[in-house]
Amino acid sequence: MKRQLCALCVAVLMACASWTAVAGDKEEAKQLFDAGLKLMHLDDFAGASANFERSVALYPTQNSLFNLANCYKALQRYGDALAVIERLKRDFAGKLKPEIKEAVERQQQDIQSLVARLTLRTVPADATIKIDGKDVGQGPTLGPLLLGPGEREIEAARPGYRSERRTVKLVSGKDRSEEFVLEVERGQVVVLVNLAGASVYVDNRQVGTTPLTEALSLPPGRHALIVRAADHEEAERDFEVQAGAKQVLDIVLSAKPAPMPVAGTAATPSTPESEMSLSARASGTPKSKSSTLTVVTWTSLAGAVVAGVVAGTFLIVRNSEYNDFQKYNGLYRTSGSSDDDQKRRADLSDMNRSKWIAVGCGIGAGALAVTALVTYLLNSGAEENKSNATVSLSPLGLGVKF
Repeated sequence: MKRQLCALCVAVLMACASWTAVAGDKEEAKQLFDAGLKLMHLDDFAGASANFERSVALYPTQNSLFNLANCYKALQRYGDALAVIERLKRDFAGKLKPEIKEAVERQQQDIQSLVARLTLRTVPADATIKIDGKDVGQGPTLGPLLLGPGEREIEAARPGYRSERRTVKLVSGKDRSEEFVLEVERGQVVVLVNLAGASVYVDNRQVGTTPLTEALSLPPGRHALIVRAADHEEAERDFEVQAGAKQVLDIVLSAKPAPMPVAGTAATPSTPESEMSLSARASGTPKSKSSTLTVVTWTSLAGAVVAGVVAGTFLIVRNSEYNDFQKYNGLYRTSGSSDDDQKRRADLSDMNRSKWIAVGCGIGAGALAVTALVTYLLNSGAEENKSNATVSLSPLGLGVKF
């Protein structure tokens, strides 16, 4: 019994509190209604609508809803006005005062004849739509939106995409549709390569040949860069493109190494043309040729000496025969016998033979001496080139190797 009495008391207290709260809300709603009505008479429809909105939230009545719809109409918020009219007809169906019901029907027809119906579609679907700077929602489809006639500025935007803005002229009683297809905002990539004529590929598609005079315009995300050139190592680089950002990729191509020697041949280090010995170019004579010149020099010299000795010997013999011939020449003449004449002719022939042998050997000795001299000079020149410092061209300039 006591529990039932306690529950009844609690219920009564809650009912009293609820009635008190409702009474307080109703009183505040009436005050807001009166303030909104005064603002309507002053044509301050924005201030009046704010008061009527608060009044309706606290304690909605037919008059407060009707006045709120009139404020929205005056502010050209035709969609909001029609929404309030629909609520008024729904919440107070069968209870509307005749004068209010007639006015609501007239007002609804008037608004529908004034407004234009605008339907908006967007790609991507979650693009945000603004009309005259006011956010009205997201795609993919908005509307039909009830808007007043005239020009409206519509903007569609989404992060990572280029926003699009356009002006649309609306006509009362007409339907209109607009579609916004936003382009992905691309990034700019500048590719610098240390070699001209190299082929540049992005995502396995050739985009040009170096030097690239313009930046590459690429969509955001990961991309693969490949640079190829003849006789150079291929360069690869993965990079990330940010929407609206610009970046520089500096690529250095390295020359391929020289080919390895063929198997079975002597692996002799190759000397670049720029590093060839200047002395080797000047002489053009291998080491084996210097040894040959030495042999020829000494052989010619020995032959010259032998020929000289022979020539000298025959010259002495000739002089001796000549003296003997002169000595006994008088005897040969006085005798006048045939034997003496024959003897004289034999001595004269021997004397002439010795002379020509001496002359021939002398000429041979001279020729061999000249040959020895020439080969000696050539050989000494080659040895001098070999002994001198070798000058080579190196990447940093002239270097001397001893």
